[in-house]
Amino acid sequence: MGLLPPPLIDDPFDHREVENRGKSPADGWRLEPFQPWHAPTIARWVQTEQQRRWLAPSTHPPLTAEKILEWKKPGGSAFVLVKGAERSPWGYGELNPMRNDGEYLWLGHIVVRPDQRGRGLGSTLLRALLAEAFERRNATRVALIVFPNNLAALRCYQRAGFSLSGEEIHQFDGAGPTHRLLRLEITRAARPEARSALPAQGRD
Repeated sequence: MGLLPPPLIDDPFDHREVENRGKSPADGWRLEPFQPWHAPTIARWVQTEQQRRWLAPSTHPPLTAEKILEWKKPGGSAFVLVKGAERSPWGYGELNPMRNDGEYLWLGHIVVRPDQRGRGLGSTLLRALLAEAFERRNATRVALIVFPNNLAALRCYQRAGFSLSGEEIHQFDGAGPTHRLLRLEITRAARPEARSALPAQGRD
């Protein structure tokens, strides 16, 4: 097999995932379908204009519950991350089909509770969404876009196994400025869970 791409961010001192290392939805976390009553809670998670731009640059401020209800694309699915018997969401994300290809999915609007950021919850949410994509929806690859200066998100995606696949230029405000975003992708075989299951002689 070829060499793996270089890390998106070389940060050997980033240990924020340790608390939840190795955990999975089976450890009490699970995805449930997003419901309209979740939207006001999720809107309150976005506390600054920078957070709103990173999460939903096409959504004009202020972020409201009504605008969150418009996020999901036709044919896509929105989920919340819940724990145990709790009904309140801890995280939110979407899986949308890419160019009408059911095997190529797009992750959108990934966000977790602000009091849990930096504690590994983003990694837990990503693992659950990727399990939904690869194990239950038979996707072959999953992509997303992220602002280059959103370093916490980049680290989280890197840990989940995403690699850089290109760049995109977007103009979100009509006549406003253009923005460079990174496009990241992960394939079924590149998931850490899949690679760790390979026999020793089959690994890089």
